[in-house]
Amino acid sequence: MGLLWGRVNWRQLVKLVLMIVIVQAVYWGVVDKPLFRADPGEAPPMARISNVEIARLDAPSFAEARTARYKPAELPWTHCCDSAAFAMRGVFTVDAIPAHGLGVISDMQVDNYALAVNGSVLVARGRLTAAHPSFHGQVKYLTRIPAGLLRAGANEFTYVTVRDGFPYTDLLAPRIADYDALEAHTARRLFIVGDFYKISGILLGLLGLLATLMVFRSDDWRFAAWLSALCAAFVGYMVYATWLDPPLDGWGRMLAFFAIYLFIPTALLCFIDSWTRHPLPYFQGGVVATYGAVTGVIAWYIYRVPMPEGFDMPAMLWIWSLMGAAILVIGRLVWHFAAHSETRLVESSLLTVLAVALVVDAVSNWFPQWGVREGNLLNSSAFLLLAMTAAFLARNFRLFQSQGALNAMLQAKVDQREAELAEAAQREKALVRQQAFDEERRRIMRDLHDGLGSQLMSIMLSARVGVAEPAVVAEGLQSVIDEMRLMVDSMDSVGESLGAALATFRARVQPRVQAVGMEFVWTEADGIGEIDQFGPRDVLQIFRVLQEAVTNALKHAECSRIAVNVGRQGEQLLLAVVDDGKGIDGQASVGRGLGNMHARVVSVGGAVTVTPGTDGRGTRVLLALPLRRLQEVAA
Repeated sequence: MGLLWGRVNWRQLVKLVLMIVIVQAVYWGVVDKPLFRADPGEAPPMARISNVEIARLDAPSFAEARTARYKPAELPWTHCCDSAAFAMRGVFTVDAIPAHGLGVISDMQVDNYALAVNGSVLVARGRLTAAHPSFHGQVKYLTRIPAGLLRAGANEFTYVTVRDGFPYTDLLAPRIADYDALEAHTARRLFIVGDFYKISGILLGLLGLLATLMVFRSDDWRFAAWLSALCAAFVGYMVYATWLDPPLDGWGRMLAFFAIYLFIPTALLCFIDSWTRHPLPYFQGGVVATYGAVTGVIAWYIYRVPMPEGFDMPAMLWIWSLMGAAILVIGRLVWHFAAHSETRLVESSLLTVLAVALVVDAVSNWFPQWGVREGNLLNSSAFLLLAMTAAFLARNFRLFQSQGALNAMLQAKVDQREAELAEAAQREKALVRQQAFDEERRRIMRDLHDGLGSQLMSIMLSARVGVAEPAVVAEGLQSVIDEMRLMVDSMDSVGESLGAALATFRARVQPRVQAVGMEFVWTEADGIGEIDQFGPRDVLQIFRVLQEAVTNALKHAECSRIAVNVGRQGEQLLLAVVDDGKGIDGQASVGRGLGNMHARVVSVGGAVTVTPGTDGRGTRVLLALPLRRLQEVAA
């Protein structure tokens, strides 16, 4: 534990805490309070409600309500614990009738209701049936009571309500006042619980679509995927709140509420875990598994346990889940900032606002007597997710840079890349040259050991046993001198192109051949020097093969003429060394020489053959290199 605390970045944590305090103060004081909790001012005078009576109905209709047996009741009034239809009637009194009539807001916790004033049906939305009604009663409306329906003094109102699935029916006194004054007083609140959620749903839907596209375009696909899922969860709840006639009964709608609402903190936790860029092992899987388990338990209670426990326990699980998710959100952020270096302080602080909104909503449902207003998570979702997305896009996609800045940035990257490629090419060229030098060094070492070493050893042994004749020693020393000259020549540069190498080869070999009284013939086809598919290493290997072939002819062929032919046949470069000597069978060292030549030619992708010369006389060494293959490799 001491080691863990020693690794905590306390300075970063302090910055995070300060930023959280600032962002929380800005949101709750500058955004939430004036927008969602603004004081609407003093309410207009309400009509007096009296003589309230309630009756249970066999069917939710005004015909049943007219013949029902009513009992006096005090509002608010609650019934538990079964699905039921009720009628509530009473009297509201006005001293004078306003020119624009009265307005009424019905506070009913029922699936659907209908309202009649003075015997005339005023409100009847959706489907008012005992089984599978619509859910228009879940939305608050301001309804106008026309002046023509009213009379000065006492007026009668009658509600017919239905509740199917949900175990509690809550009837409250309607708010009736001058229409214009009531509209001005309640406009902001009715907009928040009505049109605002629809607008937020549309914005979050577009944001979720953008996040879905980011899944396929962004390297940080987990972040985008959970952002999309979080938007989908919010949109799902807003669809739930505004879709008043879904293909669900009351029990199905209850389960849909818990499943959708609980998925919001689930997606939020996984979203934050992905946002950290250091997701915890098994964390997201554990969160999703917990969501599935809690939703399964809630479904079992709703469909298998009698009411009200069938609702009360799911509601308690829901509240506990909200509180637990809020704690985990804050804990996950604190753990991330304690364990990792992080600069995204604003984004992380915005995420804590969502966590605090979760806490407030959990408290408002856990302690309803405190009067804390719920719906904070939904209220904050659109603003905070838009801010998060703007920060993400600004950081990763640079959408707000000017075209000139983007072009300058791209050009700078191109220039940097070209410089890096040029430097890499120089390094590769130097490496190839060094490898060629290393191969030559190893060849010289082999020649020293196999050529000069063996000849000098033979002369030394002959001298020790006393059989070294002067003529034999002289011939052996001459061979050693020739071998040394060849080695000295081989250590000179041959040039980096095929044309330069062939010119160097001819300049070195022709004087040497003619110095011993032999005829030297050089034949080269046009355009050979322009072939540029060979690199420095390949050119050196070709030079050495030709040099080896001429040396073998000088030492072993006993010839009077050596010819070198360089030409091209189709897609092959052909280089031949031909002598008129005693032929292959008479050359004692051709085996070792041919092995060296074969190894060199294979390294450049070609082939070497040794055959009898013209008319069966002498020896012909032919080097063949496929130009097409070399061109493909170059491409």
